[in-house]
Amino acid sequence: MPKAEALELKERDRKELESIMRTPTIEARIMQRARILLLKAEGLSTDAIADKVGIGRESVMDRVSRYKDGGLEKALYDAEGRGRHSEITDSDKAWIISEACKRPKDIGYSAEAWTYARLTEHINRSAMAAGHEMLETVSKATAWKILEEAEIKPFRMRYYCEKRDSDFDEKMHNVLVVYKQLSFSFD
Repeated sequence: MPKAEALELKERDRKELESIMRTPTIEARIMQRARILLLKAEGLSTDAIADKVGIGRESVMDRVSRYKDGGLEKALYDAEGRGRHSEITDSDKAWIISEACKRPKDIGYSAEAWTYARLTEHINRSAMAAGHEMLETVSKATAWKILEEAEIKPFRMRYYCEKRDSDFDEKMHNVLVVYKQLSFSFD
């Protein structure tokens, strides 16, 4: 293999990379990025690393450049905020939680408790009429994630046994308005 300029790794970075390579449960892309850095530290050329790892030479150069510019963390992990941002608002999330805490029988379903699939179907059907257009196509995984963050288990009966405030929707709206006003004042 042709020798090129070796990447100088800090000792603690080298140990971290070697540890990542020995960890069987690490994400494949993180392991691939660690391997790129270790191979470059051995003095392999960009083309040789690209062939060995099975990626383009631009990706190899990008990882090495990221290490030189920002260290190991920047080379291995993607920056926060990448990807598509959520279009589901806090109001939408609060509405999903409110619907999950309702008894399905009270809404006209025959079931005593929700399943995530049935709750998602209900959300998709009811969202437009409730003024939550973005939730008309919400997936079961997204509904699960929102409820999991709120520590709500819609299939547990205890939510339906609790007394619900009849003015909950209005109070929820007022809290969200205040929250939005505060976020504007800090921006």
